[in-house]
Parts: sequence; C-alpha cells; structure tokens
Amino acid sequence: MEQYKRLKEIGRGSFGVVYAALNKLTGEVVAIKKLNLKYPSVEECTNLIEVKALGKMNHPNILSLKGVFKVNHIMYLVFEYMQCSLFQLMRVKTFSEDEIKNLCFQIFQGLAYMHANGYFHRDMKPDNLLLSKNVIKIADLGQARETNGKQPYTDYVTTRWYRAPEVFLHSSVYDPAVDMWAMGAIMAELFIRRPLFRGDSGGEVLYKICRVIGSPTESKWSEGLQLARNMNYRFPDHPGMPLASLLPSASSEALCLIATLLSWNPCLRPTAMEALEHPFFDSCNHVTPHVTPAIHLNQDLPWKQALLKQTRSSKSCAQLV
Repeated sequence: MEQYKRLKEIGRGSFGVVYAALNKLTGEVVAIKKLNLKYPSVEECTNLIEVKALGKMNHPNILSLKGVFKVNHIMYLVFEYMQCSLFQLMRVKTFSEDEIKNLCFQIFQGLAYMHANGYFHRDMKPDNLLLSKNVIKIADLGQARETNGKQPYTDYVTTRWYRAPEVFLHSSVYDPAVDMWAMGAIMAELFIRRPLFRGDSGGEVLYKICRVIGSPTESKWSEGLQLARNMNYRFPDHPGMPLASLLPSASSEALCLIATLLSWNPCLRPTAMEALEHPFFDSCNHVTPHVTPAIHLNQDLPWKQALLKQTRSSKSCAQLV
C-alpha cells in the first residue's frame, strides 16, 4: 500500500470497503476496493468473478480494473475513480428526457458489450452505475455470472427493488433478461426520482409490480404462474395502470421501451442490442459492441504478473505494475 495515499472512504458493503486513493507514482486518483475475505493464493484471487469478467472486457461504459494486489492475504482491487453514483446524483438532480436518453444509451451499450462477451451483471441498480462528467459506467461485477455458466444460479441476487420476477419466484434458470428488467425499473426511476417498485419484502415488491403492469396470466407468462404454484404463491389480482399516469413527463417512445423492458415473460424483454435500436434512441450514435477474445489466467496480464511477482517475493507489500 506504500504506493497509494488513502484520501477518503467512498463506499462500504458486505464485500468490504472502497477508498479513494492517490497513486503517488503517477499522481492519478483511483478507487481501491479492500475485500473482507482473505485470499492466501494468487489463484483464489484471479478466480474471483469480478476479476475474471473485467479481465475480459474493455469498454468505455464499464468500469475498468486497473490492478490487483495483496497485502498479508488481504486482496485489493484498483479501479478507475469516478465522481459519484447515479443513486447519489438522483438525490439532488432532476433529469430531462434528453439526459435520461444519453445515460441509458450508454448503459445499454455497456450491457450489450458485457452480454456479447459472455457475462450478465445480476445486480444492476443506481448505486452500481458510476459517473464522471457526462460518462456513466457499469460497476461492481461481484454478482456477475457467465451466460453459459453452470446452472442452477442462486435466486438471491439483485437489490430487491430491481429484481426480476423470475428471480423472486426462485427460478434456477435465468439469463441476461434479468439485467433488462432492472434497466426498465432504473429508467422509470430516472423520470420520477424514486424507485418504481419500492418494497420491504419480496412479496411487497411483487404486489407493486402487479399494481403497475397488471398481474400475469397464462397467456402472458405461463412459466411464471407455474413457478408461483411451485412455491405456493398466489399473485394478487390487478389489471395494472397506464405507465403514462406514473411517468407523466416521459415521451411515448420512452414509455414504450420501459413497458417492454418490464415484461413478465423474460423472453419478451428486448436484449441490450435490441434496446439500442429502439426509436427512443434514434438521436443517439450507436457503436456496435464487439466480442473481446477470452483472456486466460496464464496470459501476461500486467496486474497478474505483479501479483505473481509479489507471491514469489518475501516482501509484505505488492508493487502494482
């Protein structure tokens, strides 16, 4: 840690704590995530889903991992520094539709790239979207999974207010469509500056979802009704309400996209690439995401070489390359 001067704490959670720090060698301000768990070996660290995923991705709308180092079995992840989260900004700012369009277009570009490269986030929420000036980036891939990963997946993912219905209903088979549901909730929140499906329990959130988009039917989502029967859950009977009454400042194009993202049936939600082609984004410049070749752990990643060098040495602190 001698290379860094700690400036301030900027985040804390079950994973550990995040600090803003100054790289004394380069003068760059970075964000350092100190993990709570101990990792005695290099392999354990490089197998962390966040490290593996970010090692395979490089996109202007995904937070970049700049390095990894270890001090006495405590792992530190070094990220680029961003000024604030979308959650923090929403507390003090009202967004115009053009601003919402710009922010969401960037997020969908990041998601399209992530999904194309074989990962989905599973914890999309305003806290995990970071901004500096006019750029927004997807952060915190600690809950991410490979799209072709081994199932079943855990059903305890995503902050409750942005959690897709299939996850609430304990589906063990789900896919990047959970990120798209979360984006529908986030887009709506950008218009009204409060969570659309705020609730203190899964049951309360599902009740509010039914009130907004109407309860599912056999024709809308028969698989979901079967999942509900499997856990002895009965959906409340609600016809739903017009989104325009809840989001009065949103254009018809915005309402159409949000409504499609908030589809009960995951198969009916657009992919991130399809969302980018929606008329809501007609005025935005579309950059097609490309698939990055997979990076294997035995390749010469600079931060991995630093970590290996540290492990072979007897020094107590790593030097980040």
